[in-house]
Amino acid sequence: LPSSSNSRSHSLCWLEENAAVTHVTARPSLLTTPEPWHLLVIQTPAKEKAKEGETVVLNCRFHSPQRPFLTDLMVKWYKEDEKGQMDLLENNVTILPNNSRVFMSGDLSQGDASLVILNVTTSDHGIYFCEVTLPDGKVVTGDGTKGIYNQKKKE
Repeated sequence: LPSSSNSRSHSLCWLEENAAVTHVTARPSLLTTPEPWHLLVIQTPAKEKAKEGETVVLNCRFHSPQRPFLTDLMVKWYKEDEKGQMDLLENNVTILPNNSRVFMSGDLSQGDASLVILNVTTSDHGIYFCEVTLPDGKVVTGDGTKGIYNQKKKE
């Protein structure tokens, strides 16, 4: 009996560590657990260069095989730089005070959460991340887009 006790505790430990497991034959009640959501978030380009005053579009496309109502997903954009992290857009809405230069231009129903930055400045330099939250609370973040914004050359 000690061996079955050990295997049982081992199975329970394995289930705790791998919470996404949905099909377990030892405990039929777990068979009704819904399948976890899956989401792919793709950011392009990996690096975006522009000069001051230009408009840039940072692309963020997402796809889920479960096909949730894409408009039910929550999108957040944030920037990381030497000063830390700054949230730009949360719950699909720009949260920067007095800033109409940054907004989401994509159509969520088509899986597009692209971000537009108007009239870029050198202070916009940083790595931009697109983060999508699924209906079950799972968060998936893109690989980031490095924004390099240089001063305009004086003529």
